[in-house]
Amino acid sequence: MADVDPADEVVWMVRGVWVTMCLRAGCELGVFDLLDRPRSAAELAAACSADPHAMARLLRVLADVGLVESPAGDRYVNTPRGECLRVDHPSQARTLALMQTWLPHVAGWTELAEAVRTGAGVFEAVNGAPMWELIAAHPEVERQFNGAMARRADGQIEAVLQSVDLSQVRSVVDVGGGRGALLAGLLEAHPELSGVVADRPEVAAEAEAAFAAAGWGERAHGVAADFFVSVPAAADLYLISNVLHDWDDDECVAILRAVCSAMGPGSRVLIVERVLDVPGRPFETARDVHLVDLHMLVTYGARERTFADYDALLTAAGFPPATLSGAGPSWNVIQVAAP
Repeated sequence: MADVDPADEVVWMVRGVWVTMCLRAGCELGVFDLLDRPRSAAELAAACSADPHAMARLLRVLADVGLVESPAGDRYVNTPRGECLRVDHPSQARTLALMQTWLPHVAGWTELAEAVRTGAGVFEAVNGAPMWELIAAHPEVERQFNGAMARRADGQIEAVLQSVDLSQVRSVVDVGGGRGALLAGLLEAHPELSGVVADRPEVAAEAEAAFAAAGWGERAHGVAADFFVSVPAAADLYLISNVLHDWDDDECVAILRAVCSAMGPGSRVLIVERVLDVPGRPFETARDVHLVDLHMLVTYGARERTFADYDALLTAAGFPPATLSGAGPSWNVIQVAAP
């Protein structure tokens, strides 16, 4: 095999943003959902009111990057990758694709160099409002955001169940828990548990509806809360999953202090995050964590952290030293007791 020209490799990296937008277009047009059976470019175009020649050109690129294929001539089908982008696929990869290619997110990334120069987030300066404010004004994007966060729940549930003894836990508060996917997984594994998701009012309402629809309405609820100020009191276990990496150190300490104030004797906190310095992480996962770290910088002025970083935040909030209870290759669990 001939050596690849390094310049050609760089050009391919540059054009990666175009590939991403082809993927977004396929999702927006419903291409991956329409390929529930083999269809030609003309059939797909008719089904989604698109220009047939332009559709053929898009399909050519989607085939080049391995999302669709045409094993029977002019008719296309999804590859396993393309299947992941269907609306009903359990991975919810489609929601992540649409949320992270939302124009304000893309616009923020155009100022990455400025974020690196200053060490501060640039999303608000570029878009005229903080991310949380802007996303709340766009309900469809907020639904995509919550779906994208929920897609991580399976790995987080596994990390908690494998690394933490929950046999004596009866009540759980999931702080900033979104639509409650993590809490629901714990309820399923431990029938004696009950719990609440404490989140913004509109998100808590979604969690309430999701619990009711899934049959958990007797054991789980959504509760409106400002986790910088207070969260429901005296639970056995407080979950803070995929939350602290959204905030700078001072804001993290404020969240942790609110949780600390709510805890009773014997309560515990579990922080579920991707800890930077965990050894043995596969390259693909580490690469993803490093990119997410930059996204946290661009969007929130926040970051991913090492275990020592998290321990320092907990100490500043009044907690005793923490332990890294789960050190898996993906999601990690930091555990700490009430002061």
